Amino acid sequence: MARETETHPRFLALLRGVNVGGKNIVPKDALRECFEDLEFTSVRTYIQSGNILFRSVRTDVTVLTDEIERALSERFSYHARAVVLSRSAFRLAVDAAPEKWGEDDAYMHHALFTLAETTPKHVLSRFRAPKPEFETVTAGPGVIYWSISRSRPTRSTWVRLPASQEYQKLTARNHNTVFRLKQLFEEI
Repeated sequence: MARETETHPRFLALLRGVNVGGKNIVPKDALRECFEDLEFTSVRTYIQSGNILFRSVRTDVTVLTDEIERALSERFSYHARAVVLSRSAFRLAVDAAPEKWGEDDAYMHHALFTLAETTPKHVLSRFRAPKPEFETVTAGPGVIYWSISRSRPTRSTWVRLPASQEYQKLTARNHNTVFRLKQLFEEI
């Protein structure tokens, strides 16, 4: 295992499609062990939906993403996809959230992080403009913030997103998870 020091940069891996709907079941302990086998340190998982914080002596996000996807695919026999963010990239993404995002309980608030092969701009170009009376959609660096009315979710323009090909290029987290990951990033 790599020797841990404060100089090892912090990263977050957001796995796509793990432990959702009974598919790609990966226990947290096995996930943590897989990351430790990749010689990452301070590995910490958060809830069962594929959120892993870690430190690494390797700093190239593309290399880290490839290593993680390959290791998970081999170990757990599924086509693993991940968004890997440095601490500074995650902070930039979170800081780009609309003012008061996550505060209005009348809305469900989602952060849609883009995988390497797409961008928020590309995804936004595939859908009509949001209906402001039911939703808001805002792009940030590597993320789309989507807030949708709890009382009328089917009226949203973006309600078709999960059935689209574009959705396969995203991994979603709710606002509670995003804010908790921001806190945890400071603790590892």
